[in-house]
Amino acid sequence: MAEMSRLVVESTGFGVRGALLAGERLIEVADVDAHGAQIADRLFLGRVSAVDRTLNAAFIDIGLAQPALLAAKDARFAKGVRERAPIAKLVREGERLIVQGVREPVEDKGGRVTTDLRLMGFHLLWRPHGFGPETGPARGAERQALRDRSAHLFPDRCVSLRRHATQVKDDVLRAELARLEERWRQLLAEAEAKRRPGPLSGGDHPLEMLLRELLAPNLKEVAVADPELAARARGLLEGPLAPHGIALVRLDPARSAFEQTGVAEQLEQVLAREIAIPGGGRLIVEPTAALVAIDVDGGNRAPLEVDLAAAQEIARILRVRNLGGTIVVDFVDLPSRNEQARLTQALAKAFRDDPAPVQIHPMTPTGLVEIVRARRGRALDQLLRRPCPSCGGSGRVPSLRAQAEALFGMLARQGPARVRAAPDLARYLETDAATVWASFAGRADLVRDSALAPGEFRAEPLYGG
Repeated sequence: MAEMSRLVVESTGFGVRGALLAGERLIEVADVDAHGAQIADRLFLGRVSAVDRTLNAAFIDIGLAQPALLAAKDARFAKGVRERAPIAKLVREGERLIVQGVREPVEDKGGRVTTDLRLMGFHLLWRPHGFGPETGPARGAERQALRDRSAHLFPDRCVSLRRHATQVKDDVLRAELARLEERWRQLLAEAEAKRRPGPLSGGDHPLEMLLRELLAPNLKEVAVADPELAARARGLLEGPLAPHGIALVRLDPARSAFEQTGVAEQLEQVLAREIAIPGGGRLIVEPTAALVAIDVDGGNRAPLEVDLAAAQEIARILRVRNLGGTIVVDFVDLPSRNEQARLTQALAKAFRDDPAPVQIHPMTPTGLVEIVRARRGRALDQLLRRPCPSCGGSGRVPSLRAQAEALFGMLARQGPARVRAAPDLARYLETDAATVWASFAGRADLVRDSALAPGEFRAEPLYGG
């Protein structure tokens, strides 16, 4: 039986962050921003800024600093073209399209988008431009049962049921599709009225989007400290999520939800370069531009014993940090094929519940295992950490985003303050975080303080005017 899980929700100022725990152990973190440059799964009104026949793709202005890439294979859905076709036959320069983010920007490369739009509900997913009923590959009796039920309920629609749809009745599913159809009409109207490229809201609050992403069949409670988020959570848990019987836990509003539940401490641990393996040994995790390198240091444990324990922890760390692409793991050498096969089986089992597709390759003679995990959304490392600007070395310190979040949380809980910020943080607040910072107008005075180390801030309560 799967271990009961709970979700801890924290306001970031930019939106919300959710931490999913199995028992007391952190297994996944997700962010949904109402403000900022996040594109994964978000819908945008885009404009074709250039068509590149060589790449067989188009560059789409979505209102952010960098244009996004739309490959020909992803451009055909809005035009109802089933077969692949050259990009020049699918879009033209200046054309307006509704697109959805697939991959986040990386350094100087823009993100990727598609016209194969996916509107997600709590229990089902609908593709408005999909071709016919959803007929993805079935794995196991449960998946086949969901496919059969979807085909029966929505024979002419491109709908797929999520795992927790088994817990609700047919009329709940029909009502949810009706809500998604209404949301689609709102998105079309918003896009029609929008003059410039940019994100489309569709009326969704970040908390609802977060719950849709992290809802699991064994989720039993949602813990929230922020009063406004708690009120929204109650409405969702007592409304569309009522069939699941998920309890709302109110935390102390004067303290961070992550600090009260131990999530903050676990986040510090999983974001570290060196991570302890339960039972002994450690992992050394080194994300680079090309790949993620992980070294398994077994200490005095037997090779197979430490490798099997490391397999569980590696799967958890990659999921929590949302690390994708090529991951190369240097396990402790296993001389026999039987032991290597056991490790491969353990890795497959450890990644079984990972929401991102994962491929595991056999161990090489030198003890290396290559894991390929699909890139989805932003890596937590990129969001919350940055290279140390003071030492210029390989050390990592909290990012300007992380420091801004800490400041926003303090101001929300403690009230007006005079904020002294290092020049780089002050500049970030006035540019990248300007929309959020503006919401604190009248409650915070910002003063640049070059005596502070990069990224640091000091806040002094304001008494009176």
